[in-house]
Amino acid sequence: MKRIILLPLLVGCLSISTAQAEPVSVELQLPVIGSGQYKRPFVAVWVERKGERKALQTLALWYDDKKWLKDVRRWWRKAGRYEIAKDSVSFDGVTAATRAPGKYTIKWDGRNKDGELLSGAHLIYMESVREHGNRTLLKQEVHLGDRPHQYEITAGTELGPVQIKVGE
Repeated sequence: MKRIILLPLLVGCLSISTAQAEPVSVELQLPVIGSGQYKRPFVAVWVERKGERKALQTLALWYDDKKWLKDVRRWWRKAGRYEIAKDSVSFDGVTAATRAPGKYTIKWDGRNKDGELLSGAHLIYMESVREHGNRTLLKQEVHLGDRPHQYEITAGTELGPVQIKVGE
């Protein structure tokens, strides 16, 4: 009799663990800036659960020298100083060199760094800082686990317009 009861429980557990992640894509633009001392910007994109004020997942980190990551101030306070301080390699999958002006798409599967499927209200932050330039911080509230959504964010000085698609 115990075998019959355990089988439905086991099947239920398997179906929970194989829940589909909700894909998220962040399409951002690095604008062309006509400046004599133009340097490519450092860019960080990360996710926070609304109201918790701590980074759940860094989606992208573009830089050329680790010692200047502190200049990406908001990301540094939320995620960088904790991970870099303990010599974590958790950013290895999302780091890259600085990028030239153009359009870039960042894909995310809707899971945190522990692999948990996220749902509910979250904030996606995008921060761009450039030496001899300005700093731009954009954020957008997104809802995971609902129906597909699309968000448009107005351009800042160092970031062009951003488009976020959830569940498509």
